[in-house]
Amino acid sequence: MIIYFATEELLKLYETPLSNMKGKQKFSQDIIKQYKKKVQLLIAIPKLENLSQFRSLNFEQLKGNKKGQCSIRLNDQYRLILVQISDRKLQIVMVNEISKHYE
Repeated sequence: MIIYFATEELLKLYETPLSNMKGKQKFSQDIIKQYKKKVQLLIAIPKLENLSQFRSLNFEQLKGNKKGQCSIRLNDQYRLILVQISDRKLQIVMVNEISKHYE
């Protein structure tokens, strides 16, 4: 799948190795590691619907004011918000970057 990042910050967070991140980060290293792993998984899958076979991701279509978006779990507290642009294109969008679930 082709991945687009909604912000330059999200792209930088994915591309920068953890060892090169200096100073206080907005997210813990565990969250950043999970973010990188999930982006790699998204790149590897052929269709967004394939995420439902990974039960631990808690893949779900969002409702209400986030209709048209979907999410996967990074950990118990953080979720990655996604928007499918087309069959093979996916945009990683974050409401307030990596969103806290239920906020």
